[in-house]
Amino acid sequence: LISDGKYEYPYLGISSTSDLTLAQMEALGLNTFTGAYVLSVTPGGPADQAGIQPGSKDTNLQGLKAGGDIITAVDGHPVATFDQMLSYLVTNKSPGDTIVLTVLRDGQSKDISVTLGQRP
Repeated sequence: LISDGKYEYPYLGISSTSDLTLAQMEALGLNTFTGAYVLSVTPGGPADQAGIQPGSKDTNLQGLKAGGDIITAVDGHPVATFDQMLSYLVTNKSPGDTIVLTVLRDGQSKDISVTLGQRP
């Protein structure tokens, strides 16, 4: 910041929530929840280009779609919440860095490489 006069934030291009209510967990078919549930993915953004999937199946709660990826780790570091994941990215990563997201998709754990962009 001192040398450049600005800070470029790393950008993943997803939206999530830090906490899911019990009703939301039930609507998503989750018994327990730890991680960052992917509510939406910005078209053309880093997560979209890497194949991160948002929820796409209707639930009984308006605006909440089931079937999205749950991010459980970044570069092998477990994340319990969306805020924790963002904190790791802002503290340790820069635009252009490649990270590995561990996601739960359809009950299976999967590692996905994502090259971070610069937050618009």
